Amino acid sequence: MSLSIVIADNSLLARKVLTRSLPEDWDVDISYATNGREALELYRAGRASVMFLDLTIPDMTGY
Repeated sequence: MSLSIVIADNSLLARKVLTRSLPEDWDVDISYATNGREALELYRAGRASVMFLDLTIPDMTGY
């Protein structure tokens, strides 16, 4: 069973770097959000066992 992860950051580069930093042997299903509202929608849809949040993300902060 894969681990569902949401990476929420408005920077494409930051999303790529974080994705590449995850261990290759992990079985993960990664979803991406570019703002806080998208991240919240993914969470509510059950797509997030783990969330990595940009604290200063637009349209709802990671705080």
